Amino acid sequence: MPDVAAARAHLDRLLRKEEGERLSPYLCEAGVPTIGVGATTYPDGRKVTLADPPITREQMATMLQAETLRYTSAVMRMVDGQCTTAQLVALCLCGYNIGLPALQGSSMIRLHRAGDYAGAARAFRLWNKYRPKPGGPLEVHPALEARRAREAAIYLTADAAAAPAGPPQSVEPESKMTDSPIAKGGTAAAGAGAITILAQVGEHVEAVKPVVRGARDVLVDTLGVPVEWLLPIAVIVAGVLVVRWRLAQRQGGWA
Repeated sequence: MPDVAAARAHLDRLLRKEEGERLSPYLCEAGVPTIGVGATTYPDGRKVTLADPPITREQMATMLQAETLRYTSAVMRMVDGQCTTAQLVALCLCGYNIGLPALQGSSMIRLHRAGDYAGAARAFRLWNKYRPKPGGPLEVHPALEARRAREAAIYLTADAAAAPAGPPQSVEPESKMTDSPIAKGGTAAAGAGAITILAQVGEHVEAVKPVVRGARDVLVDTLGVPVEWLLPIAVIVAGVLVVRWRLAQRQGGWA
C-alpha cells in the first residue's frame, strides 16, 4: 500500500517544479487559461479566465493542496489502492497534465491494473502530443516527451521502504592480522609442518648422507632429506606463502 501522505507531499513539490507558479492568469501553450500551479479551474469548479484577478501565494498553496488530495484519491480508486507510493505520484503527476478522465481510460491504468508495470511505464510516452490550435492536428511536443519520460522513471522507482538499508552507524575497526582466519590458517599450516619435522628428526637424523649421488633427486639425495619429510616441508612453504600474501593484501588495503 502506498504512503498517501508522502505521495501528496512529493506531488506538491513536483507539480510546482513541472507547472511553475503563476499568481496571475495566463494562456498555456494549448491556449487554455491557467493560474497558480497549472490550475485551469478553481476549487469551486469555476474555470479560470484571463480576466480573473491575481491570487495570493496562500491561495495558490490552498488550491494545490486541494488538487493533490483530489488527484490522489481519484487515482487510488482507479487502481483499487494497489500501487506503490512512487506509482501513485507518477500517475497523479501525469493525470494532472492530461486530466483525470483521460487518465481513467488510458493504457497506463489498464496495464497497471493488469500487473504489467513495464508496459504501463512505456504507455506514459503515448501522451506526448498536444493541439496547438483548436481543431488543428496533434503535434509531438518535446516538453511533453521529456515530462512523460520523467513520470515513467518515477513510476518505476522503488519506494524508500524497499530500498537497501543504509550502512550501520557503528563500525568496527579493521581486524588485526593476528585475528585473520586466513593468516591463522597459514601460520597453523607452517607450524604443523615444523612440528612434524621436529618429531621425525630424531628418527631420521642418520638418514642425512654426507656423500651425494648425482642420479638421485636433488632434494632427497643431494640434501639427504628423507622422502617422508617432503610433505611437511611443502606444508611449511605453503603456510609461509599464505601469510606473506595476507600481509601484502593488508598493506594494499584490500582485506
